[in-house]
Amino acid sequence: MPVDINKLKQIVYEAAGIIRQARISPEQIRTKTSQKDYVTKYDVEVQNFLESHLAEAWPDRHFLGEEQETHEFTHNGFIVDPIDGTANFVFGVPHYCISVAVLENGEITQGVVYNPAADEMYWAELGQGSYMNGKRLANPNLALEQTLVGVGSSLYDPNSIEPTVKLIAEIMKKSDIRRLGSAALDLSYVASGRQGAYFEFNIKPWDIAAGMLIAREAGVIVTTTEGKEPPLDRPLSILAAGPEIYAEFRRMLNF
Repeated sequence: MPVDINKLKQIVYEAAGIIRQARISPEQIRTKTSQKDYVTKYDVEVQNFLESHLAEAWPDRHFLGEEQETHEFTHNGFIVDPIDGTANFVFGVPHYCISVAVLENGEITQGVVYNPAADEMYWAELGQGSYMNGKRLANPNLALEQTLVGVGSSLYDPNSIEPTVKLIAEIMKKSDIRRLGSAALDLSYVASGRQGAYFEFNIKPWDIAAGMLIAREAGVIVTTTEGKEPPLDRPLSILAAGPEIYAEFRRMLNF
């Protein structure tokens, strides 16, 4: 059964009700891979809500969620991050989202990213463009000097710190950077033109799956930091930019 994008958006919006009513306390927070990698009971509750409601609507589709103990990657189904930007959520920074992507034969065909704190819903369907709250999105393809660059610092991966800092130094010769803490929203911001580019050297597929389609449907080039197609079955690097800035990154990253 095909996934109806409007029904998918409605399920995501309803799941966000769990986040809107959340009251964070220390006992609800734990860490995963490091002291910088947080998860709360609300991440789990949102994921459980999405898993049950998506299974009810589309029972033939596999569900992959970040908070599962083991991750089984398939070519068809949903890739879900229940709260992308959990550290922001924990500390009261109003910049986090629910991210849901739909895979068909290994290709992302639909994506929804919703920030309940700002009440901004981004979505896209393959070949149909991308939108935020009903407005068609288009990356303005600015020069690096004319915009900002989103950075993901991957602090739980020590090996990514040096290349991240080195690339930031190159960028800041012409522009400025923002470390906003949500890959899905970073990609959506590049789609809308709020940022001209975004990169991260170590990220998980559920962080970028929906946002990657939203960005591409707005005219953004999205690859790994080596210029390759981003894999969706393992950790990866990510680079998203309008064509002009992407050319600058190719020079800086030597690919």
